Amino acid sequence: MSRLLEWAGKLAFTAVCVALAALSGGGASFVQRPVGAAYLVIFTPWFVTTALGRTTGVRSRHDRGQLPVVAALGVLSYPGILVFEPWEYATFSGPIPRDGPLAWAGLAVFAVGVALNAWAMWALRGMFTARLGVQPGQRLVTHGPYRHVRHPAYLSHIVSLTGVALALSSVIGLALTAAIVPVLLWRIRGEEAMLLAEFGDAYREYTRRTKRLIPGVY
Repeated sequence: MSRLLEWAGKLAFTAVCVALAALSGGGASFVQRPVGAAYLVIFTPWFVTTALGRTTGVRSRHDRGQLPVVAALGVLSYPGILVFEPWEYATFSGPIPRDGPLAWAGLAVFAVGVALNAWAMWALRGMFTARLGVQPGQRLVTHGPYRHVRHPAYLSHIVSLTGVALALSSVIGLALTAAIVPVLLWRIRGEEAMLLAEFGDAYREYTRRTKRLIPGVY
């Protein structure tokens, strides 16, 4: 019952966020614009899968000092996609042209980011957590998207935010995405230190055959 209530609360929160994004973009006029409507259609499963697939996780020594990083990611991500970027899209006509091929390309990039996020969550099952920590009985996951890069979820976040910025022709969104990258890299360093401490040689070998974010590059 408690699990059901938790899921209901997360779905209700998702509905509120979708409504906020639409209202920030002008309400009915945002939904009536094809790009605006498509944005909400892609945005909804992204929020649902993130809300339902991520758990808080366990407290651990590795998570100390991570709260500011998590807070920074939230502050840089969610006000932009929920408020600032829809508002910019509805209020201005430039400098990035609205509703053209670039916007539709951005929606496609956004959809790829959402799919990658869902794939990473599926591979991890219940081990996709906000806190840095290894749960009892947890094993090193190297299948699914983790065969290709070590941090597909973080990659999906960058891809998704870039797609949103392009879809809504948002200079604010592009700036926030650029600001998020160094924060994510800081988070990645902490996560890799934790995994190396917990899984030792198995993780060290895994790092030798995979890249962090971009297959074959970085």
